[in-house]
Amino acid sequence: MILDENIVLTEYKEKEEYSKPNPSVNVYIALFTTAHARLKLYELLDILQERVLYMDTDSCIYNDDGSEACKKVENMMGSKLGDLTDEIVSKHNANHIKQFISAGPKDYSMKLDTEKLVSCCKGFRLNAEVEEKITLDKKIKIVTDENEKYETVKYDNIKIGKDHQLKNS
Repeated sequence: MILDENIVLTEYKEKEEYSKPNPSVNVYIALFTTAHARLKLYELLDILQERVLYMDTDSCIYNDDGSEACKKVENMMGSKLGDLTDEIVSKHNANHIKQFISAGPKDYSMKLDTEKLVSCCKGFRLNAEVEEKITLDKKIKIVTDENEKYETVKYDNIKIGKDHQLKNS
């Protein structure tokens, strides 16, 4: 509950299952891993600068213009722990992205050189009906044309949880 602009009242209950430390969990390693991943991402962003089209906590999509910066990033790729991986090659069996659009965080679509379409839209399981309505071309129009009408998609998998938050089941 917000009491005023500087004070928020919150309540919480401690769950018994979380009160005892789990011997197989090392919080310090988890903290280090997360912090180190952020530093690697910041290093990548610093190298690529304005070439970055999209980034998330664990990914970066950028325009490879053949510059020294892009060659430096290419040298950072590998298969060892801490190396960057090219998921376009390893996960999607393609060489490059032909078309890319992002409508916001965790909401993007791309067409690969193999003509395969890859989409991500947080909160939606991309089934056939949704993919038919939220196409790459439709997303491009929504992002680039202020007069474009939004498509309504009937989606039955959204439920309200005990905490009164929307859940995607």
